[in-house]
Amino acid sequence: GGSGGYAEKTFAVTPSTAYTYAIGAAGAAGASGGGAGGNGGATTFAVGATTVTANGGVGGGFIATTAAADFATASGGAAISTNGDVNGSGMPGLPAILQAAGAAGIGGGGGSAPGFGSGGPGRKVSAAGLSGNGFGGGGGGSLSLSGAGANAGGAGLAGVIVVDEYT
Repeated sequence: GGSGGYAEKTFAVTPSTAYTYAIGAAGAAGASGGGAGGNGGATTFAVGATTVTANGGVGGGFIATTAAADFATASGGAAISTNGDVNGSGMPGLPAILQAAGAAGIGGGGGSAPGFGSGGPGRKVSAAGLSGNGFGGGGGGSLSLSGAGANAGGAGLAGVIVVDEYT
């Protein structure tokens, strides 16, 4: 899966004022037996009428072991942020490759979040995917080879908000 986005914004604030924020939840891992992973939730921070949004990461794809020929899947795309002075995207996940109708392959690695977390590595043995590391890292792809059972992809991780105060 792809990692979450990055946003940075400078606000003039009023002391002792409460501000609204939400940390995006981690995306759900793919179902054991097949299925794409879920997208992560958006992380938001609001001051007045402006809400800065760092969108959650994109869930990783799935390749069935019944694919008739060599097959590569597109990676989990990157999330883009909005309303920041700086709006960045996360890194996309790496593609997965399945060869010889499920006899060999590699699971795609998860995307790394800018400055906060790394994606879970892709699997090269038939096993469940590994979770991302740090804040916003994308889950790593599992590998399910023919005859070895189906495995779920790794979970992406929740986002983070960092507030710097200047006086």
